[in-house]
Parts: sequence; C-alpha cells; structure tokens
Amino acid sequence: MLRRIVSATDAHGNAFFAEDSTITARTAEALPGFAMHYIWGADERLLPRDGSQPSWTSHFPPENGWRFVLLTLQPGQAAAPIDNPTDSQLKELEETFPGLLGTVEPGTTGMHTSETIDLCVVLTGPVTLELSDSLAKELHTGDVVVQVGNVHRWVNRSTEPVVVAGVVVGTSYAGDI
Repeated sequence: MLRRIVSATDAHGNAFFAEDSTITARTAEALPGFAMHYIWGADERLLPRDGSQPSWTSHFPPENGWRFVLLTLQPGQAAAPIDNPTDSQLKELEETFPGLLGTVEPGTTGMHTSETIDLCVVLTGPVTLELSDSLAKELHTGDVVVQVGNVHRWVNRSTEPVVVAGVVVGTSYAGDI
C-alpha cells in the first residue's frame, strides 16, 4: 500500500487536500515479481483544479499524456512476461497493464519500446537497466535515468526488492533513425 496525497485549488482560489488515500500496486500472474503503482496520470495535458484524477486508458501514455508510477521488482526478476502464458494469464495482463504486452519486442525477454520520455529515479537499488544491443548499466539508489524512446528492460539481480519511480511522458519521434 502506498499513501497518495493530492492537493488542489477550490473555487475561491484556496489550496486544499483533495485526496488522502492508499493505492495498491497492480500485479499479474504473467509478470512474476513485477508490481506497479499507478500514482497519477492523464491521456492529455490538463490541470484538474479540483484535484480529481484525469482519465487514462493504457499503460503507456499517448502523445501529450503522462504517467507517474512506481515499479517494484523482486529479487532475481526481470520486468518480463513468462514464456507461453495461458489465455487467462494474457487476458489478466492486458486488463491490468493495458497495452504493455504490445510494446514487447518479439523474441526478447521483456525488452520493450514506447514513444515516451521516461524520467526515472532509483529509490532502492541496485537495479540493472539493459538496452537492446547487450548494453547494461547497474544503477544504485539515487541514480537518475532519462530514457528517450529506446528499447530496454529492468532487471533485479540483487537479493532485495528494488523500486524505481518514473514520470513517463508521451511524445512522438522526431526524424528518422
């Protein structure tokens, strides 16, 4: 459980606490050791002055959308779906993390790409960030990462759970690769 505090502005211009609640991490059987807190997000840039959470529809935001998330990985786990998930596991995965599976690169173990800029900070580490061409960096508590729409996956090779906070901003690619 994670405590979420939301502050906003009332009709008279006064600041107030619009929310003080707990949120639960989402998990799916087909993604063992992976949990995601969706803290806040929207499918477009807007300012809900009353503090109400904007609507959003998919794991990754569309262009001009955004997400604020916490990723938790258990020891010895990669952020990757299991091999040969059942139809019910695939259905649960799509309902829990809509659109995530569609970003996984074929023939890989969890490598995925999204048209987003991911601004991440490692809250508890170490955690390994792997890129498509066998490049990897071990990150530690307090390290920050800016990912610019590249293929990657997160791996926990430690003996403790790791937590990464991220603000994921939907965008589109500029120019050709």
